[in-house]
Amino acid sequence: MSKHSTQRKTSIASRRRPIKQRRTFTLSPESVALLKELSAERNSSGRESVSAVLDELLNSVREERRRRAIERSVEKYYRERSPEEEEEEIAWGKFALANFPVEELSDGESQ
Repeated sequence: MSKHSTQRKTSIASRRRPIKQRRTFTLSPESVALLKELSAERNSSGRESVSAVLDELLNSVREERRRRAIERSVEKYYRERSPEEEEEEIAWGKFALANFPVEELSDGESQ
């Protein structure tokens, strides 16, 4: 096998999903039952393994933590801005409202 073909196979493999790691965990009977129940509910949609369900739950927790970190950063920005910065933002808001009117929609319409 040439060096070029080895590099090509490596680059193709690196684009795939990362290799999963096998781990053993001790869970309560209630947690195991819930994982099995969630897995059974997802079987019709292609999810078959309890591991896949657990992985999805952990990804959801990771995403929620990321979202909360962003929210904290935004809150900190607004909390720590100076009165001058706040006044400037208010002025920009007034400018935007005066120059870019918002079209009001009736209750039944969507944008």
